[in-house]
Amino acid sequence: MDGDPVKDMIGNLEAQLTEREHLDIILNNGTGEQFEIKPSEFVEITPVKTPRKIAFVDGGDGTLYETPNFLIVINRVYFSMFKGKNRIKPKSNSRIQFFSCTTSDIQTEGGKKKVRYNTRLFARNDQDRRYMPRNEDLSSQTEGTSILQGDRLSSLGRRFAELQMALRVVEDELEQGDMIIMDGSLQTSFKNEREYARRLYNTAMQKGVIVCGLAKTSRLVTESGHPLLARIAEIAEGVSFGKWYVKVSEQVSDDDRGFMLAAKFHERSQHVFRFEILRDQFEKMDRDEINSILASMAANSHDVSMLGYPYGAIDADRFAQVRMDERSMYRRYIVTEMLKKPEWKRFQKYSDSIDMHDILNGVTS
Repeated sequence: MDGDPVKDMIGNLEAQLTEREHLDIILNNGTGEQFEIKPSEFVEITPVKTPRKIAFVDGGDGTLYETPNFLIVINRVYFSMFKGKNRIKPKSNSRIQFFSCTTSDIQTEGGKKKVRYNTRLFARNDQDRRYMPRNEDLSSQTEGTSILQGDRLSSLGRRFAELQMALRVVEDELEQGDMIIMDGSLQTSFKNEREYARRLYNTAMQKGVIVCGLAKTSRLVTESGHPLLARIAEIAEGVSFGKWYVKVSEQVSDDDRGFMLAAKFHERSQHVFRFEILRDQFEKMDRDEINSILASMAANSHDVSMLGYPYGAIDADRFAQVRMDERSMYRRYIVTEMLKKPEWKRFQKYSDSIDMHDILNGVTS
């Protein structure tokens, strides 16, 4: 008698997941210290009389035109500032938008073919350019040929611009004791990104501005293979307070300079977040200063749309994202400009070479 493969699959998955023992330490290949996560290590976040001023930086991007040898992306970067629940008006422009165009160039080095990718940025005005990285810092080289079909190059200009905008915010908008929150971790991954992060971190440390990272999601797991944040939430059921943080891991590398915590910012929230503080700053803090930083985040985390997540981060995400209808609008505009060029009929064949999947979907849907 035939069985139900879905029921069989779910039953097998349940057995595999429930049979694992708990090793409540983050799975980490780095050289920093990892901390065992247990109820006794959780620290209560207590309210502060005066929350710190916080700037939230986020970015969004959307691919507008893609072929195997060039890529056009729209990028948007935004920051907002809050002190507790109160929004603070910035002195300068809080949002920039620009286009990035990446092209490929085949070169021969040492008898091997290599692909070099060059990205150029196109802004509306000089004011926006002040918040953008330099074109020459966005080049990369590989012996592979599949990068343009991936996500790395599409997010390149946006990621660098987030760091550049954060630097300008620290320089122009923030003072000693204030905080700047980057979307995601404080880890760098692109070539030259480390230098942009280093300038941000050094400037912030000189001014006494605290650099933090807040991740919306996390794929991290414990040494037993359980999702890290979900497991921390289970362990937290054994603590008596509703808002808390716990040490997770000290990141020790040039590409990852954060001290990782897990935090819950509202007692009625179901959400636990990965929260990082620049390691060089965290190591000099006492418990009161750490509490002040986390309590300032908690003071901004009362919005009912996502209870326990800072409203400043919600606001930054909303104004930075590129919606699908916007992408369609800009794509039409770009195609209109392309068709004005006599050579474009030949170039259009490049795009046709990767559009077949979309055409087939249209035929079969």
